[in-house]
Amino acid sequence: MASRKPRKSESASHRGSISDHASDWIRRFSKELEDNFIDAAVSIPADAAARDYQDATIRAVFSVLLDSGMDAESFAETVGRVLIEKRTASVEWTSEFNQRRFELIDKEIQETLTPAERIELAGLTRIMRERLESEADLPMEGARALHRKLLGLDAEDKPR
Repeated sequence: MASRKPRKSESASHRGSISDHASDWIRRFSKELEDNFIDAAVSIPADAAARDYQDATIRAVFSVLLDSGMDAESFAETVGRVLIEKRTASVEWTSEFNQRRFELIDKEIQETLTPAERIELAGLTRIMRERLESEADLPMEGARALHRKLLGLDAEDKPR
């Protein structure tokens, strides 16, 4: 695995840009992740493949997030949302996402949903909920017209 570790000067320059709370959380998360990964790595055989290490890493991350208060459903939703964000440039709710969600729900009802599809469904559901809970879909112009009418105002906001 080739990854570039930031130099101390780069890391130090970012410390001032995050809150003390975030910095503390990250430090605790990193320490717990390391401890959980070491615990998981004990059972990895010497001739393990990269996938074995990846699985142990995911298990360690999952364990730390559960310990931090995240529940399993939120974890699946977050992973699904992040995967969808990586596949698309935008996370706007589209008719294609809606259609795919319906397909996955059908498979869930038929009990043929794969684990990967379960995560995808959780991610799509999370994006849909975020969209529905936002103000983006509220018919504000119609609500304003009704409000003016109820106040006895005409279209130009003049009292009748």
